[in-house]
Amino acid sequence: MVVYVLSKSGKKLMPTRRYGKVRRLLKTGKARIISRRPFAIQLLYDTTEYVQDITVGIDPGKTIGFAIINKQAGKVIQKGEIRLRDDISRLLRQRAEYRRGRRYRKTRYRKPRFLNRRRSENWLPPSVRMRLEHTVEWIKRLTMFLPENAQVVVEIAKFDMQKIQNPNISGEEYQRGKLYGYENVKQYLIARENGKCQLCGKGYDGNGWHIHHIIPRSEGGSDRPDNLALLHKKCHEKLHKNFTRYSRKLRKPAIYKESAYMNMYRKLLINELRECFGNRVSFTYGAKTNVQRRGLELSKSHCNDAIAMTGINDIQDIPELTVIRQVRKKKKSLHEATPRKGRKIPNRDAKRNSKNTKEVILRDGRKWSLWIR
Repeated sequence: MVVYVLSKSGKKLMPTRRYGKVRRLLKTGKARIISRRPFAIQLLYDTTEYVQDITVGIDPGKTIGFAIINKQAGKVIQKGEIRLRDDISRLLRQRAEYRRGRRYRKTRYRKPRFLNRRRSENWLPPSVRMRLEHTVEWIKRLTMFLPENAQVVVEIAKFDMQKIQNPNISGEEYQRGKLYGYENVKQYLIARENGKCQLCGKGYDGNGWHIHHIIPRSEGGSDRPDNLALLHKKCHEKLHKNFTRYSRKLRKPAIYKESAYMNMYRKLLINELRECFGNRVSFTYGAKTNVQRRGLELSKSHCNDAIAMTGINDIQDIPELTVIRQVRKKKKSLHEATPRKGRKIPNRDAKRNSKNTKEVILRDGRKWSLWIR
């Protein structure tokens, strides 16, 4: 966690991690707190207003990696990860089930409706819209009290999932899926595995082939060939009896959900960031970030990608990792089976997850904690 600093006249100065000095300034009345999330102070005495060049790196996704860099000093002022909510789809399905059940009871009858919604040109599914809005909001919050000359670099790219799976694909091959030329899915699996069971590695045993979902459909698995395994009847039964032991032997499919999400809202994200930051925002690509990260000898992570994309050549100091996890701010209970009329119920989910939503930084034996709502 860093402390943002404003001058007496209100100009945004360089942030600091000198917590002891900040505490003494507040104790002696030479500074005052103007914000707690993020933590910012304003000096109450005259001082120089010189600032250095600052670059903010952002790696968007389900987990947003960020880094605030001072290139001149070769320092990482702050690095961290923001874990966005992933329960939007589940809560919407739950609300739909409650409403559907209420229509068929005698109480609070509602007539079924359909075709009553108009989708705008920039419509996005609620879970994707949430990710877009929260990404923009967190970038604004991170740069709220930084100097006016701060630059923002965002990694964003368009992904071709078919190209990722088959680098040599071209032309009409895009129109031919994996099942092209096969009678059905089972015949494709037999050809893909050369007529051998994926669990025991043996050929056909005369009892017929079974098809198994590697990721169960109850957990979001699909019927695509990448999520299907070819098994003997006995191997299939043995797998379900002791799933934790034998499931490790199956080749799990590659999941490109995050790439698909980025393709859906990348243009809107670019437009909103350009509208907010103008010429101070620039965009880069994952291939370039990968080369820069390996040049800095950093391990693969969201925050290290954010450090690398800023273009820093030499790092003198790297702080502890800051982790922020989002939770529900308020529980709306109007869609539940028994509505609570006029009663304000505290957010039990937020209380239950409060330990996981603390931003804890250990430095010089002291613990600093902040609850992110």
